[in-house]
Amino acid sequence: MSDYENGYMKPPVDKQFQPGQSGNPKGRPRGSKNTYKLLDDILNQKVQMTQDGKQVKINKKTAILLQAANKAAKGDMRAIQTLFPHMLAADIKNEEHEKIVAALSQDDQKLIEQYTKSLKGVDNE
Repeated sequence: MSDYENGYMKPPVDKQFQPGQSGNPKGRPRGSKNTYKLLDDILNQKVQMTQDGKQVKINKKTAILLQAANKAAKGDMRAIQTLFPHMLAADIKNEEHEKIVAALSQDDQKLIEQYTKSLKGVDNE
């Protein structure tokens, strides 16, 4: 008889998972992709396109956005309605980024000034 005691949160030793054995052996296999990963892989595939008279390879995601932007520029209201909220969101993100960079640079300036003042104080001693 062993010292191991069965009970709550203590399964019998012979029923415990063996090292390297999964608790769900029929579960999703390693390396399999979910729908979002598959879609991302498809949208990142390269396609050949003519742009300004030159053949270029761009990913499908970029091609889709480029076509939507071109349609919107030609006055397609559906394309404009689709892109407009995303354009506003991008503008807001850019403004927030600029504010953060400006605030950081001001803080950095203050730190540099304080540091140089402290160095001048050390030199005088």
